Amino acid sequence: MDINTDINILGGMPDYNLIRIYIAGEAKDKSTSEVQMQYTSIKTEKAFKRFRKAIDVSMNRFKNDNLKQMLQMLCSEQELDETMLLMFFWNMSLNNELLAYLNEKVYFPVLFSGRTTITAEEVSACLNELKQTENGLKEWSDSTIDITASKYLTLLKKFGLLEGTIKKKIIYKNLSEKQFVLFLYWLIQAEDTTNLGDSIWMKYSFMEKEYFIERCLKHKYTKYINVNFNGDILRVEPLLSYEEICHEC
Repeated sequence: MDINTDINILGGMPDYNLIRIYIAGEAKDKSTSEVQMQYTSIKTEKAFKRFRKAIDVSMNRFKNDNLKQMLQMLCSEQELDETMLLMFFWNMSLNNELLAYLNEKVYFPVLFSGRTTITAEEVSACLNELKQTENGLKEWSDSTIDITASKYLTLLKKFGLLEGTIKKKIIYKNLSEKQFVLFLYWLIQAEDTTNLGDSIWMKYSFMEKEYFIERCLKHKYTKYINVNFNGDILRVEPLLSYEEICHEC
């Protein structure tokens, strides 16, 4: 596993509009100091560069050009909103193995169990268990583990998935039509196999498998996707380009 501290860094970043700015390419012709002065309230150049590096590694990187085009188009045409934050969550989960691991072992089990809260202690326990087998974590102190656990929950809160201060409560998401279509287009590219029915990424729709498939088959999505389902294998093909989809849904 490729482990870094980007969860820690991005969990502490004050303004996620900076992510939108870099993905959209609004800052490509500006110096670091110009971006820092114009777009953020980050006071020191050292802190700004730390945030910028984490954005480049975990946010402003894409599995393929289709995902890059879709997210760049979304970021360039609207302000930071709930849909964009979901896209940030999905894309960072593809880029950051530790985030995806914690989502798999902590967040989604809590979400699908119907529980209402999630604790930093659960995340710390998961990290300590991983530390026993993962070389990238062996040098992490107990303090680093606990800070990362706390920042992981803060990160999910910034993505709009949790709420609260000391006790973090699950926000159960019901994707809008636009969000669901964008998710499908993301999923098609994120998944390496053609059978989305067995996709490890399906849970990122925040739906159980049965309801996810049922929603895919609804007539209102036929202008966006071509769906084939035989009771076992689910195949979904996009009908629009990844640049068009942000305009059409």
